[in-house]
Amino acid sequence: MSTPNVAPFSSIRLDKYSPNPIYLQIAEGIGELLKSGVLPAGYVLPPERALCEQFGISRMTLRQAMGLLDREGLIESRRGRGTVVTPARLRKQEQELKSFSEEIRDRGGRPESRLISLELTVPGESVRDFFELRDQQKVYELLRLRLKDGDPLALELVRIPERLCPGLERFDIAKNSLYQILEESYGLRLENCIEEISAEAPTSKLRKLLALPRNAAVLVVNRKTFAEDGRAVELTRSTYRGDQYSAVVRSVRKKKPILRISTSS
Repeated sequence: MSTPNVAPFSSIRLDKYSPNPIYLQIAEGIGELLKSGVLPAGYVLPPERALCEQFGISRMTLRQAMGLLDREGLIESRRGRGTVVTPARLRKQEQELKSFSEEIRDRGGRPESRLISLELTVPGESVRDFFELRDQQKVYELLRLRLKDGDPLALELVRIPERLCPGLERFDIAKNSLYQILEESYGLRLENCIEEISAEAPTSKLRKLLALPRNAAVLVVNRKTFAEDGRAVELTRSTYRGDQYSAVVRSVRKKKPILRISTSS
């Protein structure tokens, strides 16, 4: 059996006295190797065991670091191959994580929710892998109609692991903020999310639920939400009325050094 090549990672120095946690130092160190091209696109990272030995850390610490890099889009876990460096790609990022209610209030509206269903289910493979669940562990599936000023605006399907919020069904989710319940009742400090936004043609059922005009499209927002300790907390698919909702993304141009070009007289 060949020995995993951990040599590229020897340049990463960890400072246990630093105010930055070890997992963050590792994520930043590996991130620099990825961004600088030392670890090119398609490079397969060494197994967890080898990296844990290299850094002298636990698997939990390493997984927190890898989770940060995955959410930055720098690496990707692929079944049968391991963790792979992804090609550089153009990304736009939301600057602040907000709940539906917070977002609508910020836009000057009055948010409402109607709970259509709340069930405990055994998830499919992709959802199970995202939450790192064992085969029979369950997730809550919440289907809600979200309204602004009394008018239907979005249909929202939320998945949350039962192990993170046992007994969630005892709360009145139609009248209370789900994020507030997760943070105040279960101690889950939500830190960041990744959102993918796309346009789709609505089904007849969706058209009826959202009271869509004949030729209106819908805007689909798929959100992955994470706690401050790196755990995956929420997987959500929100389908908005395209004629009443737009996603506003603030992007900042990264500063580059100014080249001084001399001219001959």
